[in-house]
Amino acid sequence: MLPPSAELVRHVERHPGKKTRQLAEQWSVTEDDFKDFVELILRLQLEGSLLRVPDLGWDIPERTGFRVGVLQVARGGQGFVRVALGSIKEDDIYVRPDNIHGAHDGDTVLLRVAKPGRLRERLREGTVVDVVRRSRRLIRGRMTEMSLTSSSRSSRRAKGSARSGRDGSGGGDSEGKGSRRAGGLVKPTDWRFPAEIYVPPSQFGGARDGENVLVRLLDEAPHGQNPQGKVVVCLSQEGSLDTDLLTIKETYELPGELPRAVLREAEAIEGTRNGSAWPERMDLRGLQVFTIDPSNAEDFDDAISLEHLPSGAQRLGVHIADVSHYVEAGTQLDREAERRGTSIYLPGQVIPMLPERLSNDLCSLRPGEDRLTKTVRMTFSSSGELTKTEVFRSVIHSQRRFTYDEVLAILEHVGGNKASDSLPPDHVAFEKTLHSMALLRDRMLSDRIERGALQLDIPKLRLLLDEAGNVEGLGQDSRDASHSLIEAFMLSANEAVASYFVSKKLPLVARVHPLPDEEKLKDFKSFVEALGLRFAGRGGSHELQELIKQVEGEPFSPVVQLGMLRTMGHAEYTSGAGLHFALATNFYCHFTSPIRRYPDLLVHRALDDHFDGLMAKATHRREWDSRLPHAAESASKLERRAEEAEREMTTLRLIRYLQGLVGQEMEACIVSIHPFGFFVRDEETLVEGLIHVATLGDDYYEFDPEKLTLEGRRKRRRFAVGDRLRVELAEADAEARQISFRLVGNKQKI
Repeated sequence: MLPPSAELVRHVERHPGKKTRQLAEQWSVTEDDFKDFVELILRLQLEGSLLRVPDLGWDIPERTGFRVGVLQVARGGQGFVRVALGSIKEDDIYVRPDNIHGAHDGDTVLLRVAKPGRLRERLREGTVVDVVRRSRRLIRGRMTEMSLTSSSRSSRRAKGSARSGRDGSGGGDSEGKGSRRAGGLVKPTDWRFPAEIYVPPSQFGGARDGENVLVRLLDEAPHGQNPQGKVVVCLSQEGSLDTDLLTIKETYELPGELPRAVLREAEAIEGTRNGSAWPERMDLRGLQVFTIDPSNAEDFDDAISLEHLPSGAQRLGVHIADVSHYVEAGTQLDREAERRGTSIYLPGQVIPMLPERLSNDLCSLRPGEDRLTKTVRMTFSSSGELTKTEVFRSVIHSQRRFTYDEVLAILEHVGGNKASDSLPPDHVAFEKTLHSMALLRDRMLSDRIERGALQLDIPKLRLLLDEAGNVEGLGQDSRDASHSLIEAFMLSANEAVASYFVSKKLPLVARVHPLPDEEKLKDFKSFVEALGLRFAGRGGSHELQELIKQVEGEPFSPVVQLGMLRTMGHAEYTSGAGLHFALATNFYCHFTSPIRRYPDLLVHRALDDHFDGLMAKATHRREWDSRLPHAAESASKLERRAEEAEREMTTLRLIRYLQGLVGQEMEACIVSIHPFGFFVRDEETLVEGLIHVATLGDDYYEFDPEKLTLEGRRKRRRFAVGDRLRVELAEADAEARQISFRLVGNKQKI
């Protein structure tokens, strides 16, 4: 078992100077776990919590003359290192060009810090001692292939490029062998990488001479004066879906195909048979259970039911595919799922956490088939108060697979609205249940808002894809009555399971969301007051909810709500229950998607151990307690990686689509103002882009930070958040990931 991060840091603080092996022995780390231990301690160094002092061993940074941080290189060649020091803030450290010593922009480096200068305002200086981790950033450039006969010409640019021979590309006799490769040089297009990058023949990745490529730096020693790299993407088909997918996968080092051993293990799992007896499970096959999913969904891992009790109470059932029944701890399936952490949904491709044998078959709650589930059953009184929660293993038999459109049509039909084309022929059999579910959802939402939960409504752009995965149009994610019904029930189930864990004192991977950051909240308050909005108090959840009501219906409402969300930081996983500010609860976890999120699978597995009586054993509970902190940290990190990759791929494919619309005019609204210009959003498509102040042309515009406006010095023409404009799409730059607009005609205020 690995030690919890916080305990390892405290141990090093008390016992400095230990080598990695010595620390592992002190924590009784097995040989099988040693690699994971090394990754853990290196991650703590990257975060600035620990530091390996050359020739002396591990210590805490504050006690040494060294620091770890990310190097940023300026145009003059000098560097600045943003120090990583846990939660402590330190000023950047200046690095002279001669002291960068082969490090590159984006590298995480170990610095020896000089004594502070005499002037208090002078930045501390440092010298790069080691590159802790090469930047994983991909570097764009053009490949020039070198043959052995041309290596002498190249040696002036890359000393020793044909000298070593250790990679099979240099040395040896060049007589009569001019066609043999000596490697290649990639000249970066990014000024932050002034040196050409040497690519050994084994790292060409299929690239040809003169081709544009994306290169990743290697950790190997420089080849002469040139850093070494490998070609990871050839850009001969730049702009295609396949090339963009490969670029994003390589940029974020996303997992590839599931290993064959994992697939074989999944195929060997025995499935369920209709009518089989399951004496250890609650038999719910007689209930009216159904699923609600998008029309193009292929897997259905959650189902719902609602029972009306004689007392007037209602019993809501949320039934989740029992993934942990099939994915046992320690199996190859489990280890691969933990390594991936989450399924990743890129436009054009899904990278699954688990094989389709599970997601689309064994764990898919398909209608007309018996399926194993874990059920959260919540009993609500006639007044809507939650009076009882039960969590247990179950077996269900789904009666219907609904799409969101079908449910919406039924709810609107019951509500007296005009019947929709989506109204299914069997709607009568489900109308009463769905109507009761909608009323229960409304009570849930009302209760959450009353206790302070934030009901954010931020429109989100959605790419409309064809069968090949290419963008054929733009839309918005729907937040209609059918979507909100499932969302409300899943939130309730997650909260009920977390409360159940706390009441039973079970080890829990919780989902938490931090309080607003005070400094960010101060800036946000200035922003909303500049818009003429009232924002009193200290940023409590009720005050923020009141602000949401103020901006309802305004064009800048999404911007205000996004700014509000950014004050609170990122939700993450932790070991043990904690505050989820946005939901205004101290009890929340992820339980409802174990097929695509590893923390949910851990929650299911902990329930299994509880049901089987294993949690009654102190040693077993200690194993869970020691494992969960690291598991939660890893899951949070992998989740952020997935979100960043999904966001960048969406932006990249959006820009590819917009390149065909350059010159098109549209109505847009200013959503933010900056000294360099303002961002506008087309309200129909939600596409955002910059109108740079330099393109206005008719005046010299000055930024007012208090009023958040740009105003012309001579003509006094003023631009403010909320102004509606006629704009033209001017540029969609895929390499810079930038969308630009140009102002046309006269602006018109709302």
